[in-house]
This record gives sequence, structure tokens and C-alpha cells, in this order.
Amino acid sequence: MNTDITERTVTNLSQIVSGKKFKVAKITAAGEIRRRLLDIGFIKNQTGCVIRKALLKDPIEIEIKGAMVSLRRSEAKLINVEEI
Repeated sequence: MNTDITERTVTNLSQIVSGKKFKVAKITAAGEIRRRLLDIGFIKNQTGCVIRKALLKDPIEIEIKGAMVSLRRSEAKLINVEEI
């Protein structure tokens, strides 16, 4: 058995600190918002990086699939990620 594997915790994207990379685990949104997030590139196992957050932490600038995206904090809470 390999004991070097570390357990990664899943959290929502709004809690990731600026400058940290992440991997998408799951989208919990439904309907139109879910479709738009998937179209942007928030699909399972896709990696990205939180570039920066505004002063009041809303919106959040994210780099994913080579594109810069700004999300509301309420939308970022619908995306479960693992910090890498």
C-alpha cells in the first residue's frame, strides 16, 4: 500500500486564497448557472488559479483554461474544488 498519498480536502472556490491553484471536484449549481459554468470551463478535474479578489472579496478573478474569468462570490460557492 502506498502511504505517500495525501488526503486533499474539498472546499468551495470562494474560500481559496489568491494566488493558489485548484482542481475542480464538482459543480453544485443547477439550471442556467450550471450550464454557463460548464461552458466557461469549470469541468471535473480542470485546473485553474485564483488570480485576485476584490476588496470585499467580490468578484473573484480566476484563470481557467487560459481565460480570465470574474465570478461573483455566490457563484464561486457553487463550485467545489481541491487546492493543489
